[in-house]
Amino acid sequence: MKIMITGIGGVGGYIASILCMHYPQVTLIARGERKNALLRDGLRLYSDLLGTHCFHPAVTDTPAAAGVQDVLFVCVKNPSLAEALQALQPCIGAHTVLCCIMNGVSYAQIAAQIFPHVPLVETCIYITSAYEADYTIRQRGKYAHLYLGAATDVPHRQVLQILQHNGLKCTATPAIQQEIWCKYILNCAYNVSTAYFKSDVAYIFSSPRRQNEFRLLLQEAAAVGRGLGIDLPFSIEETIYNRVAAQKDKTVTSSLARDIRQGRAGELETFSGYIVKTAAALGIPVPYSRKYYTTLQEYCRTGA
Repeated sequence: MKIMITGIGGVGGYIASILCMHYPQVTLIARGERKNALLRDGLRLYSDLLGTHCFHPAVTDTPAAAGVQDVLFVCVKNPSLAEALQALQPCIGAHTVLCCIMNGVSYAQIAAQIFPHVPLVETCIYITSAYEADYTIRQRGKYAHLYLGAATDVPHRQVLQILQHNGLKCTATPAIQQEIWCKYILNCAYNVSTAYFKSDVAYIFSSPRRQNEFRLLLQEAAAVGRGLGIDLPFSIEETIYNRVAAQKDKTVTSSLARDIRQGRAGELETFSGYIVKTAAALGIPVPYSRKYYTTLQEYCRTGA
């Protein structure tokens, strides 16, 4: 079984660590200083679920050098998706399966446009994991839960079997679009609000006004999903809000907040721009999403 992972950040690094524990032929795609760190120090994981580990898989910045793969895991951020997929073209054979473990709701369309004949496994993952300045992976908390489409065909069963190990709970569901949207709605409030305030969940929930705006961001994202015909659970907004409110450790922030603090746009278009633009096309008012989006764009433009 030849496995390749591109996007060795917080999520991709954790997935890669689990794969390295169980499979000998794993190749990581990395460039620049991340590649140098992985070659020099290995893939280092510090995990509340799995403990401390260090792996030394193959690392390359040229996917073609690794040849055709059985499964390609894509864990990049959305702005890098098209370029990352095109680089994987030489690694695709007659039986290669593509699995995207990413944020957002539009990555499948992009993947299908670039590789229309490659089986695609869509997923969403709940995990708190980030890479540190030295490219080590730090996973926090007692959960890492991945949802993927129903295992009714060979590609989905294959990915489920590959990933279902200690440290990653995997659930196959026929309602994967619903799961992806539920995660996306959460991120349209969680990522966007923590980036807007450049802080963590504890700060958001320390103010009634900020709490209320968090709830309104959830409601606006859910309205867009329903406007697109997604069969969302009744009161999903309140379910998500109550889950975040009950979260014991609120000293967590988001990938978008980290990017904004460092002057990068990151996945701003994924979590905020998409909602605002899709809402406009559907004629759905999203005043709070628009306010946050406009301000975050200004942060990126000015570096404030």
